[in-house]
Amino acid sequence: MKLKTLLAATTACALVAAAPSANAGDLYVSVFGGLNMLADDSGPANSATDGTSAWASDADTGFVLGGTVGTTLDRWAQGLRVEMEVSYRRNDLGGNWFTDSGDDTGTLDGNLSTFAILANAWYEFDIGSKMRPYVGGGVGWGRMHGDMVAVTSDGSDYNTYTSDITESGFAWQLGLGGRYEVSPGVDVGIGYRYFRGPDFHDFWGGENEGSLENENHAVQVELKIDIQ
Repeated sequence: MKLKTLLAATTACALVAAAPSANAGDLYVSVFGGLNMLADDSGPANSATDGTSAWASDADTGFVLGGTVGTTLDRWAQGLRVEMEVSYRRNDLGGNWFTDSGDDTGTLDGNLSTFAILANAWYEFDIGSKMRPYVGGGVGWGRMHGDMVAVTSDGSDYNTYTSDITESGFAWQLGLGGRYEVSPGVDVGIGYRYFRGPDFHDFWGGENEGSLENENHAVQVELKIDIQ
C-alpha cells in the first residue's frame, strides 16, 4: 500500500471514531518517553545461494519519545479511548559476523531508528480508585532508518562495508499500563509497549544479505492532560 493511502486511511479511521465524542472535556493530549529495547537478531550474512556466513546483532538500550491527541468514547463504551500517536525510537547496535568454518570474523556497528504514526484504541478499567489500568494497541505507518558498518578481514586486509537504508511500511503495537489521577484532568502513568515497524533489509550490501527485524519492547512514562 502506498504511503499516502495508508496514512490517509489511518487518520480517517481515528477521526471518524473520535468525532461523536469530540466535545470540550472529552479531548486530551499527552506526552511520553522512556526506554526502548530493540530485540537482538541473527541470520545469514550472504545471499541464500551462498550461505557461507552468519551474523548476530547486540542492541543497546535506546529511547522512545512521543505524543498523542485523543478523545474518550464513554457514550459508546465506558473507559474506551481513541487517539493519534506520533513516536520516535532509536537504538545503537553492535554485533559480529563469522564464516561457517570459523576462519574469518568481523564486527558490526550501527543504529536503527523508527518514526511512526499510529491510530490507537485503549480500554481503561474502573477499579474504584484514582489508578486506572488499561490495555489496547494501534496500527499505522512507520519509517525506519538504519546505518550499519561491517568490518571484514581477509588475511592481512581489512574492508569496511557501509549501509544507509530507509524503508517505510506497516507498523503496529500492543500495550498495557496504568494511569493515576494526580489532580482533576491531569494523569501520570507508566506502560509497556510491544512495537513492530518496517524491517532493516539487505544491510550487508546486496540482495538477501542480512535482514534485521524491527521488534521493540518499551517501558515509558506519560503525562496526560484533559482539554477543558
